[in-house]
Formats: sequence, C-alpha cells, structure tokens
Amino acid sequence: MKQPAVVAGAGVIGLTVACKLQESGRYSVVVVGENAPGELPTGEKQSTKWASPWAGAHWRAWASNQDTTLQEMEIKTYRAMMSIAANVSEAGIHVAQGIDLFEDLPEEKPWYISMVNDGVELPVESLPENVMYGVQYSTLLIDVPKYLNYLSTRFKSLGGTVVKKHIDHILDATQYADSEQNTMVIVNCTGLGSHTLGGVCDQAMYPSRGQTLLVNAPDAKRTITRLGKQFGYIIPRGNDTVIIGGTTDKHQWKCEPNALITDTIISRALNLEPSLLPVDARVLDKDAQVQALKKNIISVNVGLRPMRDGGVRLESESMRTAENGKVVVVHCYGHGGFGYQSSLAYADKVYNLVNAAVF
Repeated sequence: MKQPAVVAGAGVIGLTVACKLQESGRYSVVVVGENAPGELPTGEKQSTKWASPWAGAHWRAWASNQDTTLQEMEIKTYRAMMSIAANVSEAGIHVAQGIDLFEDLPEEKPWYISMVNDGVELPVESLPENVMYGVQYSTLLIDVPKYLNYLSTRFKSLGGTVVKKHIDHILDATQYADSEQNTMVIVNCTGLGSHTLGGVCDQAMYPSRGQTLLVNAPDAKRTITRLGKQFGYIIPRGNDTVIIGGTTDKHQWKCEPNALITDTIISRALNLEPSLLPVDARVLDKDAQVQALKKNIISVNVGLRPMRDGGVRLESESMRTAENGKVVVVHCYGHGGFGYQSSLAYADKVYNLVNAAVF
C-alpha cells in the first residue's frame, strides 16, 4: 500500500515536491492549495497569497560565494532544467544568453561562472556606464504560466490529486488524504502563508514586494540583470513577451502597482536592452522611447517574494492528531526570489527527509 502524503501549497515548490513524491511510486499524494495550480483568480494582477505566478523567471544565481548550501541547490536545478529544456518542449523552459552586470566590483569571481555552460567574464570596455564588472553565460528562461501548468498536468498524469481549499492549520491538511496507516505525511510548502498558518506561524517569514511589467517585445532574446543602485532585469519568456523589473521592497505587504515605479522600470530596462523596442523606435529620444514601450505593456504585476530570516526552512517534525495519530510534517518554505532556480534540488531533499521519517 502506498504511503498517503499531502503537500500544502500549490506554487512551484509544492508542485515540484508533489511530482517527486508521486513519481517514486511510494506515495499517494494530494496537493491542497487555496489557489489552483497554474491558474490565477480572474482579473487579478497582484496577490499577497502566492508568489509563483508572478515570477519572471530565469536561472540567475542568488547564492553568495559563501553560501555553499544554496549553491548546491541552484547548480543541481540548473543542470536538471537544462535537461528538461532539451527534452520536454511543453515545459516552457528555454536556453538563452544571460548577462549579469555589477555596479560594484566583486571581491572575487561569482561562484557560478565556472560551473554554468559557456561562462565568461565580459571585457571591461564592453560594459555599460557605471558598471564595473560583468559575466555572460548560457542560462534558462522559464515561461512561468506554461511551466506551472506542465507541473500540474504531470502530477495529475502520475495519479496525483489536487484539492483547491484554504487551510487554517497545517494539521487541517490531514483530512484530504485517506489513511488507514499509523503515519500521515504532510509537506508544508505554503511559502509566505507559513507566516500565519496555524501550527507553524513562522515570524521569520516576511515579504519582499516585487513590481514587474509584462511587455510585448519579440526582438529581446537575452536575459540581463543589473545589480546595484540602478537595479533592473529583463527576462524573455520565449513567446515574444518579456518580463521587465523590478523592485525588492522588504517588509512591504501592499500589492497596488505604483505608476512612478513603472516609469523607472521602463527607463532602466531600455538602458539595458534597446531591442525591447522595434528598430524604428530605437532612434527616438529617451522620453519618447519610454512612451513607446508603455504602449506595449500587457500587464503590470505585483507579487510578494516569500523571504525568511535564516534562509529556507528545510526540516521535519512530528505532530499528532486525535483522528489520525502520528503526523510527520516536513517543512520546505522561505525560498524568496530563488524558488524556480532551486526547486528541483529542494524536491530531492524533501523526498529524502520524507523517506527517512516514514520508512
């Protein structure tokens, strides 16, 4: 008999974990989430409830040169996603050129440049004004709606079940899996929801507000990130649309778009990548270029990254309920802005923790 397991949370971490558990053949998995996987509530362009639909997304290392734990998660996911990009077209992952620009000169080379494909340092003379250092490499672009739909479809095709339901307490998840066994497994992938979720209430969780624009820009093919005072990024989705951003407003819960921020995002993005505009618009003055790109805005999006003081919580604990007896709860949340690019490696870690607790 398969071990029943419930994954709380239907974002990229929850769906990736659910696929990993279900495909093993050891577990019968139910995903419980307030929002259906890969879907947005009609008309919503911002949400305090989940981060995954609002991501860019691309692979760009978040880990510092000192954070070897996160480095491992990111590079393992990079390699796994490279394989997906080559073999699973419906996943919405594409290989593209990535460029990282640093306004301040790093003390040492970024750790990832020797581990990713085609990694090189950029010549100083090629760098934009006020940029001290840059690297170029082959990276991954993730069409977020398409990838979330791929994960959801794959999970269901493996025999998994999705329940669209809000839970107030982590142990409420037990009611969504039939269990005649002595042990129930819950994996907590509720992201920022863990801040208020009963039985968890993790006060180390906090939001980092991010505002982005989805624009029509078929000529933009590279993903470019500038780090520093003029922070900004460009992430093509592979379907003629591009995410440009953005902001990192820590401890900010409000999700209303800001028009001034929109103008700043556009101006910085055009400095990074003129090909966001058609050729005939690139000769216009700066203000006219901003107005031209504004006309190509598809949506203004705001989401909250699930940040956590101390980093990701990845551990198991035992709880009990009167109805179900022993419950093993494995926590995997707090991935901030690096959920997609570390998701597959974290799913492997969760799988190992669940196995160790159950078998």
